[in-house]
Amino acid sequence: MHDVIMPKLGLTMESGTIEKWHKKEGDKVQKGDVLFEVMTDKVTIEVESYYSGYLLKIISGEGEEVSVKGVVAYIGEKNEELPEENVKIKESDIEKSNVKKADEYKSKITKKEEINKTHPKKRTKISPLAKKIASEKGIDIQNITGTGPQKRIIKKDVLDYYEKIEKEEKNIPARESISVGEGNIKIKDTITIKGIRKTISERMSYSKSNIPHIVLNSVVNATELIGVRESIKEKILSGYGVKVTFTDFLIKICAIALRDNIEINSTLDGEKYTIYEDINIGVAVSSEEGLIVPTIFNCDKPGLLDISKKRTDLVERARKGKLKLEEIQNGTFTITNLGMFGIRSFSAIINPPQAAILAVGEIYDAPKLINGDIKKNSFINLTLSCDHRIIDGEIGSKFLKRIAELIESPWLLVL
Repeated sequence: MHDVIMPKLGLTMESGTIEKWHKKEGDKVQKGDVLFEVMTDKVTIEVESYYSGYLLKIISGEGEEVSVKGVVAYIGEKNEELPEENVKIKESDIEKSNVKKADEYKSKITKKEEINKTHPKKRTKISPLAKKIASEKGIDIQNITGTGPQKRIIKKDVLDYYEKIEKEEKNIPARESISVGEGNIKIKDTITIKGIRKTISERMSYSKSNIPHIVLNSVVNATELIGVRESIKEKILSGYGVKVTFTDFLIKICAIALRDNIEINSTLDGEKYTIYEDINIGVAVSSEEGLIVPTIFNCDKPGLLDISKKRTDLVERARKGKLKLEEIQNGTFTITNLGMFGIRSFSAIINPPQAAILAVGEIYDAPKLINGDIKKNSFINLTLSCDHRIIDGEIGSKFLKRIAELIESPWLLVL
C-alpha cells in the first residue's frame, strides 16, 4: 500500500488546498494519472500519481487544506486492508519535547481523559491539518461543527471555534462593531489573508523593507507605435487569431533594451551580484485570487507574433488558475500595466529577487509643437523602479532611454 501525500510544490509552500479530485474511491490508477488539483500559495497545479493500483481511500476531500507531506489518500491492491488511524499521543513524542511541552501534553491528555469519561467520543471526520491544530490548541473536536465535504472538520472550522472560545473567555463582543471613543465602527467583513494574497503581502513587505528603491520617470511619445499597431493588428487577428496588444510590443521592446543594458537583468543575494544571460520577462496579471506574474522566457529571441501568442495563453490560464509552477518562476524582469484602468502613472514595488520593474500607464493624447505647428500626439508614462544597491541612476536612465527610443521609433524592432 502507498501513501498519497501532499507534495511540496514550491520553496515557500507549507500547505495546499485540494481543489478537485480527478479520481474517486475504487478507481483504477496508473502511474502518471492526474489524481487531484491543489491550490498552493501561488497557483493551482495538477498532481499526478507516483504509483499504479486502486484508489482505496480518500482521506482529504475537496476544499480541505493539507500540510505538506500530509497523507491525502491511499493507493494499493484491490480490497487491500486500510491502515488503522493512530489517534494516541506516543510517550516517545512527549519525551522528545522539552519539559514545558511535556507538561502541556500531559495536561491535555488528562483533560481529554476526564471529558471522555462523561462524553464518549464518536468517530469524527476531520482533516489531518485541522486535527493537528486542534491537538496543539487543546480543543475537543466533538464540539466543532464541520463545514467541509460530508461535514468533515477543516482548518477554518477549528480556527473559527478557537477564536470564538477566546472571545468568550475575554468577554470581547463579536465583530458587529469596534468601540472607538464615544461611537462604534461597523465592520462589513474581516478576511484572513491566505494563499496568493498572503504570498504577495509577504513578498511586497520584504521588498519595501529590504530593497532601497530608486524610481525613474519618463514621458514617451507613443504616436508612431500606435500607428504601427493599427497597421498590423487586423491582419494578425484575421490570419492568426491573435490580438496584438501594446503589452506585447513592450515585452519585445524591454527584452531588446535589457539585452543592451544587461546590468538591469540581475539580482542581489547578500553580497552576491548576479547578472542573468537569459531574459525572462514576467507580466503582472490580475486574478480573483490576487496578482500573478507568469513568465515569458527568452523574450529577446521570438518575434512579436510568438510573444503575443504566449502572453495570451499565459494570461488566460493565469486567470483560470491553471498555470504550471515552472511558468511563474525564474523571471528576471517584470512589467506591470494599469493603463486599462485609466491610471496615467504609478510606481511599482520590485518583485524580488529581481532588480527592477517597469510600471506602464495609460496612453493619452496631448498637444505637441512640431515644426512650428501644434499637433495632437499620443503619450505614455513609464516608471522604472530599480534596486539602488546594484543599479544606480545612470544605468537605470540609459535603460529607460533605450525603451523610449524603441517606442518612438518602432521600426528599429526589425533591425
